Amino acid sequence: MLPISSKERVVTPFLTTLFTATSATCVTGLTLLNTGGYFSIFGQFVIITLIQFGGLGFMTILCFMFFVSNKQIGLKNRLMIAQTMGTESIAGVVKLAKHVLVITAFVEGIGAVLLALRFIPKYGFLKGLWFSIFHSISAFCNAGFDIIGDGLSLYSYRHDALVLLTIALLIIIGGLGFIVWEDILKNKHWKLMSMYSRIVLTATAICLVIGTAGYFLFEYNNPETMGDMTFGGKLISSFFQSTTTRTAGYDALIQNNLTNISKLWGIILMMIGGASGSTAGGVKIGTIVLVFATLMSFLGSKHDVVLSKRRIGHRTIIHAMSLLMMWLILVVLGGSVISLIDGQSIINAMYETASAYSTVGLTVGVSEDASVITKIILIIYMFFGRIGIMTISVMFMTRAGKDKCVRYPDGKFIIG
Repeated sequence: MLPISSKERVVTPFLTTLFTATSATCVTGLTLLNTGGYFSIFGQFVIITLIQFGGLGFMTILCFMFFVSNKQIGLKNRLMIAQTMGTESIAGVVKLAKHVLVITAFVEGIGAVLLALRFIPKYGFLKGLWFSIFHSISAFCNAGFDIIGDGLSLYSYRHDALVLLTIALLIIIGGLGFIVWEDILKNKHWKLMSMYSRIVLTATAICLVIGTAGYFLFEYNNPETMGDMTFGGKLISSFFQSTTTRTAGYDALIQNNLTNISKLWGIILMMIGGASGSTAGGVKIGTIVLVFATLMSFLGSKHDVVLSKRRIGHRTIIHAMSLLMMWLILVVLGGSVISLIDGQSIINAMYETASAYSTVGLTVGVSEDASVITKIILIIYMFFGRIGIMTISVMFMTRAGKDKCVRYPDGKFIIG
């Protein structure tokens, strides 16, 4: 809110700054203001700091502070760090946190160098360097904030393959998750990796291919998005849209110009999100894989749900189903309320709600013209989408086994 944070040196309204701070900390990307046009360098630095904290998780940053001060990390802090990383074990969690910090610095540094090849020649050395660092951190943390200044995200770079592919790769790497990174670095060979890592990598590749194909098909002849592009341009734009819709929120196509079927496609991709313990949102890709595996097991009349020759426990299946149902109910409910209050079409309202709850950050313009109630709803959804799902998952894991003392007789219940 401080005057030093705005270019006009004015006090920014509380609700607007709360919305921005929540969006940055929850690495969402929804904004009420043009970040590059409104905020000063100081304000932009506050935002990117919140993004870095939110992307890595507070406990990872705290772990770094322990390293710098050369203090021992207690059991309680190790448990919280493990939960932040998306792992249930505290074995080697400090080593993992160190690797996360090193990998983050390395990947964001490489991304900044590649982006600097475009930004420095256009904006000059200092401004171009700041632009490169800001967008590299924002992309890696799957935040989607930009400071281009035109209020159109990366639309002005929609024909620039270097910028789009660099941002897309940063998003993908950030969305794989800390556990998968560690597994790749430790084992290097596909067969030596854990079942979870192999499933995440395979499912991510499948989602990227199917998502790209969907947008390529749905927007191929749309004159307001990709209709005037070359075949290669359409392919790159479709790939970027598929990548950013699942988690990041950078925009190379004006979202409100998408066809309704593309918006529905986008809501599905937002629901999927990235991997557990990553900077991405959504119900997580592992959850969706397990739900599909359960469905296939049911259709095949199989007693157990099996993934990669491993049986998945009943509680894990219930956990996955619960997260998916909670996402569907809250997005439909939130979209309906916003549509009713602000008079938005239901598809646009659900698109915005899904974007907030899955911490994606893509917008069809609902946020900009939102009422106070809608803004508050979106703030709650962004916060709960980033913090709530993880908290519920941790509670589910820690309470496992507490209800095994009593088993009730089977009851007959008719379904279908």
